[in-house]
Amino acid sequence: MIRLQSVQTADIPQLCDELGNQAEFKRAFPTIKRGAFQRSVLSVHQLHDGKDVAGFLLKTVPSIPFKAYGDRESLLLIYPEYQRQGIGSRVLNLIHQDKKPIFFVSSKSNPASTAFFQKQSSLALVDETDRYKVYTSKNQ
Repeated sequence: MIRLQSVQTADIPQLCDELGNQAEFKRAFPTIKRGAFQRSVLSVHQLHDGKDVAGFLLKTVPSIPFKAYGDRESLLLIYPEYQRQGIGSRVLNLIHQDKKPIFFVSSKSNPASTAFFQKQSSLALVDETDRYKVYTSKNQ
């Protein structure tokens, strides 16, 4: 069972620094340790799979090119050892239950992320550039 647990706002900069020290997150989110990125983080939830922390769900203020898709961009970080176990899909099911608009941006240089979002039936591809794909809830 997946459970989301809020991270205290005061702990977000330290958490971002810790995540930024991990190669898989640094590669996927190279700006995670920067002050500008950390100030854009509105909320963080730990993803618990039973007793283990399997990853994080961040809500951020989107950068200017992505503001057209909503006022909160969602970032899904799943630890590699928990990937391909359905955790990301279960997290999406949880966050879709509140019916709030969401969107995700996937870099084309991250094929695992792109493949994950493409197979999610609850998401629709709404825009694509030479660098990114943008996915939103189908109910938006």
